[in-house]
Amino acid sequence: MLDLNIKMLMEKEYMNVEKNGYDIASRLRNFGISNYYKVVSAAYAAYLAKANQLEDLQSLLNYINTELPDEQQYFLKDQTSDVYWMSVIEISKAYTVETLLAVVLWMTNSMDGRKFGGESETPLSIVKLAYGLLKPENESIADFCSGTGVFLSYAAQMNKGSLYYGIEINTLAKELSEIRMSLLTDNHLIRQGSVFSMDADRTFDKIFSDSPWNVRSWKANSDEQTINEIEQIVPELKRATTADWHFIVNVMRHLKEEGKAVVTSSNGLTWNGGISKAIRERIVKLGWLEAVISLPANLYSTTSIPTSILVLSKKDNKVVRLIDASDMATVGRRQNELDDEAINEILELMTKNSANSKLVSIDEIATQDYAINPSRYLQKEVKVENGVPLGDLIVNITRGAQLKASELDELVSDKPTSYQYLMLANIQDGIISEDLPYLKELDKKQEKYCIKNNSLVISKNGAPVKVAVASVEKGKQILANGNLYIIELDETKADPYYVKAYLESENGAIALSRVTVGATLPNIPVDGLKKVLIPNPDMDTQKKVAEKYLTKVDEIKVLKYRLQKATSDLRSIFEEG
Repeated sequence: MLDLNIKMLMEKEYMNVEKNGYDIASRLRNFGISNYYKVVSAAYAAYLAKANQLEDLQSLLNYINTELPDEQQYFLKDQTSDVYWMSVIEISKAYTVETLLAVVLWMTNSMDGRKFGGESETPLSIVKLAYGLLKPENESIADFCSGTGVFLSYAAQMNKGSLYYGIEINTLAKELSEIRMSLLTDNHLIRQGSVFSMDADRTFDKIFSDSPWNVRSWKANSDEQTINEIEQIVPELKRATTADWHFIVNVMRHLKEEGKAVVTSSNGLTWNGGISKAIRERIVKLGWLEAVISLPANLYSTTSIPTSILVLSKKDNKVVRLIDASDMATVGRRQNELDDEAINEILELMTKNSANSKLVSIDEIATQDYAINPSRYLQKEVKVENGVPLGDLIVNITRGAQLKASELDELVSDKPTSYQYLMLANIQDGIISEDLPYLKELDKKQEKYCIKNNSLVISKNGAPVKVAVASVEKGKQILANGNLYIIELDETKADPYYVKAYLESENGAIALSRVTVGATLPNIPVDGLKKVLIPNPDMDTQKKVAEKYLTKVDEIKVLKYRLQKATSDLRSIFEEG
């Protein structure tokens, strides 16, 4: 560790890190080298040469071979060339020690929105906010999925008295974080590996986690016993298809009883239905959720979607602080950020109610079907560009047939016919099942309750609201249950799949929740449904959205088929053995 005056170094060099980093990158790019890690490793090697007055290549290589740990040698030497090393010597002579050190410590993979090859990094504004929420003071601090060490190195600059731990699966990212931390503090340990393979008895006072979202293959690099233990804590996780909630519950396994954790997530995690809703319910009832903060869109270099921060603890939280910071961004040319003023405002909102902050009981969260998106509770207006009431796009709307169970039992057929019956349970993940029950016959009076091709089908009762688009083969009829609305749209004005995609989006879900009435048995009245504003761009734009949506639907169908086949294959393994 060097005796660094970080404050002075930042005041002198931080504002120029972007420029100097790209100058170094340009020098390397002339020789066909542009990888992010190579740029930072060149800056580090040049810094070592400058700081130790090593003016020729052989002296530098001797220093690296004798003075640096094996891992740092690997980071500097991997996939390098003679041209690279000659560039390092030139770079060491062109810049000051302070400039090179600043590039090593603070150059990110996506400065000004321009991205090199390499890992995604946590935006500095999220790092600052997370640090402010955790308020570490000479404690054990961990970063799960620590990446290149952006959070840990920032924390070490702010507080040298803490013990720092990081774990990262990517080799180069882990080594870069190790280099950064070795320059800042001796009190650190950076491990390479999966967060699901950590010793169960390793716990921390404060944990930050910016884990990858929507990962589907996490179990391949995970300890089976760890996964089982996580799923025993939250049994609903057994049905989860992505690792998002597994990462979060794993954080809680390693958090001390009086500790606090800050994790990032996609906004969908805070309001999606299905298994995500069941997991949220479990998390809320466990008393882990302390606060949820909605962040602005386009903070990350790799995605423009708005994100959220969850603040977690084991204090048996009976109330949850909900903060909407989605409009607090400073807009950049390619990427947005939270400036220091916005970060301080968010931290203040953690302790007071306002138009953007509210303390909500877990009972109230239960009435919202355990959605924890702050906009659901703060009743902010949803911005709808070129908004048109859904009623203006509807040709006809009707409820399904209200059949008694006994009447339906008499109509059900064991053999395939031209008539089928659609119930709420037949709609899963926004897709109508292909195995609908058959009916023996259909009365003429019931034909008006049948679904036409491309009709929008929306659940009348219950939450979250289910939305689907019906595909009806020629010569067949599908009778809808009375718990469903059948909506024929004017397809010259609105594409059914576009409308469905909007109603299933975050803003669409909020709009539907606001026209829902009834606490014990929520339902949507027709008049309320017609008033929901739908963004209404030109049809070409709608078709593009619809095509993307259908592509994802096809992907889901393929994945479901594979899951069913794999499940079926399990039953024959014994016989094959």
